[in-house]
Amino acid sequence: MSDNINRAMPRIAVVEDEDDLRLSMMGYLTSSGYSVWGADSAEAFYKQLLAAPVEVVILDVGLPGESGLQAARHLSKLGGIEIIILSGRGSVDDRVEGLSQGASRYLVKPVDMRELVANIQSATRARLHAAITVSSANAAIWSFLRADWVLQTPDGAQIALTTREFAFMDCLLRGERQAASRVELALALTGGNTDGFDFHRIDMVVTRLRQKIAAVTRIKAPIKTEQGIGFVFTAECRVQ
Repeated sequence: MSDNINRAMPRIAVVEDEDDLRLSMMGYLTSSGYSVWGADSAEAFYKQLLAAPVEVVILDVGLPGESGLQAARHLSKLGGIEIIILSGRGSVDDRVEGLSQGASRYLVKPVDMRELVANIQSATRARLHAAITVSSANAAIWSFLRADWVLQTPDGAQIALTTREFAFMDCLLRGERQAASRVELALALTGGNTDGFDFHRIDMVVTRLRQKIAAVTRIKAPIKTEQGIGFVFTAECRVQ
């Protein structure tokens, strides 16, 4: 539980040389439940970052010494920190420059504190989703819930199967990563009577199933076509 809370409430650094604005943002974010510290320059930020790591940094562009854009470029190369630029410069060119230096959000002063928090939450969700997706892709363990007619992706999304999709997957997963022939699949889809069966229907089932998987996950459907043979499910899949 504590790990989920920490992920949902990232640690934040506010790098802003205007004392009143920095303290105001820190106060609001602290009252919103975040762990926050501040710095009045990029150099001071770097020193404190070694002792107090953060997941999100709010960067002013017009800092003394190293600019916010330079700091954003440096941090983007290091990785692991979500960068939100807060600036009095609001032209399209300024925004493009800020985003091109590694920021994921560019907010123009004066900013409503509620908008700032909303952007922090949005950036955090996006990073967490990406991390979960990568982790799931590496694990690549699918589940075929036979009793429920459901194919479950590695990240937990459940895909309800039609009669033919269920029959296709049931046949495909019997071979333990060995290709199921088109004849075997046709028999599974028709219940054993292939008279007048159009084998192109198998391709239609595969296409629809791949589209359904793509609609709920970024993971490519592990259904591979074996030319001249049939199809094979290439990922690890638990049949339950």
